[in-house]
Amino acid sequence: MSINIAINSRQIGSDLISTISGRELHAELGVGKDFTSWAKAQIKRGRFVENRDFVKLTQKGELSTTGQIQSEYHFTLEAGKHIGMMSGTDRGFEVREYFLECERRAKAATLPAVKDPRTAALIEALVRQDAIEQEQTRQATELARLQENVAVIEARTQPENKHFTVLGYSNLIGRPVDARTAANLGRKCAALSREKGLVIGDVRDPRFGTVHSYHESILQEVLAPATMN
Repeated sequence: MSINIAINSRQIGSDLISTISGRELHAELGVGKDFTSWAKAQIKRGRFVENRDFVKLTQKGELSTTGQIQSEYHFTLEAGKHIGMMSGTDRGFEVREYFLECERRAKAATLPAVKDPRTAALIEALVRQDAIEQEQTRQATELARLQENVAVIEARTQPENKHFTVLGYSNLIGRPVDARTAANLGRKCAALSREKGLVIGDVRDPRFGTVHSYHESILQEVLAPATMN
């Protein structure tokens, strides 16, 4: 199945960036939800920043079916790849691959003609390395988002006895910490739990194996001053 999404150049901030129409992407993904609601949901879900990952344009004189002023969203190619991936569908994967191919072709078109085969091979290797690094950055960003989601879920694994992991509880109260900080706070929670004679629980974490969970009162006492600094 072919993909019909035009790549355009649009001014975002001080740079001229390749962008795609949100409406065309919405149509290609076959989304049932209305465009505006879908676009806002993708922006929130992908944590996209206006005038960096997308631009919002108001269509003067045009009204939606509800009588509201109609807006258009144009996403960068990078944001478009994220949206395709987040859709979790085969079509989303095809759209993402399409954007990657567009980027590869654009890079190839800007490369100068090189006659020396060794130099040409070096340039090709550098281009491939750049693509690998970009993919690794994308994967690292997505992994961080997944870790946050897991941390929030794990925070609710033992709600009946008010036990939570450090990562889970910090996300639950809206004050997330990194893994190293969580480990340091965990040692303090463990010491305080033993001092007060409170049970230290265990939770299976897909990232770190078995990790400890602590009573909510312990977490409140340890995390409050740490996260307020």
